[in-house]
Amino acid sequence: MCAQRVELRQLVKVFPTPGGTEVRAVDGIDLVIEPGEMVTFLGPSGCGKTTTLRMVAGFEVPTSGQILIGDEDISKKAPNERDTAMVFQSYALFPHMTVEENIGYGLRFRKEMKRDYTDRIEKIMSLVGLEGMNKRSPGQLSGGQQQRVALARALVVEPQVLLFDEPLSNLDAKLREQMREEIRRVQQRLRITAIYVTHDQSEAMALSDKIVVMHQGKIEQVGTPQEIYQRPTSRFVADFIGKVNFLPCKVLRHENDETEVEAFGQPFKVYGVPAIQGPAALVVRPEAISLHVSEGIPVKVESTVYLGSAMEYRVVLPNGERVTIMHTNPNLNQLFKVDQEAFLQLDPHATHLLPMN
Repeated sequence: MCAQRVELRQLVKVFPTPGGTEVRAVDGIDLVIEPGEMVTFLGPSGCGKTTTLRMVAGFEVPTSGQILIGDEDISKKAPNERDTAMVFQSYALFPHMTVEENIGYGLRFRKEMKRDYTDRIEKIMSLVGLEGMNKRSPGQLSGGQQQRVALARALVVEPQVLLFDEPLSNLDAKLREQMREEIRRVQQRLRITAIYVTHDQSEAMALSDKIVVMHQGKIEQVGTPQEIYQRPTSRFVADFIGKVNFLPCKVLRHENDETEVEAFGQPFKVYGVPAIQGPAALVVRPEAISLHVSEGIPVKVESTVYLGSAMEYRVVLPNGERVTIMHTNPNLNQLFKVDQEAFLQLDPHATHLLPMN
């Protein structure tokens, strides 16, 4: 398989509405996906992620802008004229065909691949863990096995770009984790360029080389999972990716890599954040805060939730602000009870800063 670069240039998709107005589902996005990258479009319903994927696949025609695979503009080509393959949410398997026939369906329309039809199917089935299931029907397979068939069917035609439309949303939580690991393993082994659409943050974090966070048809931020989580560029991104605390603060000074702010009536240093003028907010993930029996900012425990691998606390600061705290491995940590007085400490290296607005 030959991985290709994908580029979106000022891509726009406008849908007319019955009232005569328009909805800009995708509003002028620019993006470059390098060969062999796994890139996830992440965002809430209606943000434009699925529409963007469908335009790359050829199921929607752009209102304006370009889609390039390698150096070729495919914006106006039909789906069967593009060297892409889609793995659908619904699997879209043919119930009257065997596993082998479902996987090989796309090869029937590619004359150059007919010569090694059987060998190609056997190799792909082995790659995705379907050995010995050639003659089974989809109805005899579990949900995870059906998803493997859908993945094998997309891979067997050796596309330049592999597309995923929320393929794991119909699976239970444990199987979803197993399948996302399988998808990532296969994608990395083949080094195929892949675009994945999901609204599940943990799925995006586990799968992606890069995450594209979308909101109201626009790209809010593009970055590695670590960049998106630890250094969000907007309040929307910070709030959408995992749990977060926004704590008002006042910027006192900024010098080199260090910013001093006043929060909770106390000076506090933050590292590696941009200079901000005016009101700001500390962006603090729950796991970057710890509770102690002494030393720190005094708080009162309002609620506790035991999650097995972690203990989640909700505490109230002296000014009435509420903060969520996550202690991992609670069996090895001091446990606090509701209404107990405690002290809060922040990790300055795991704290971010954004403008208040």
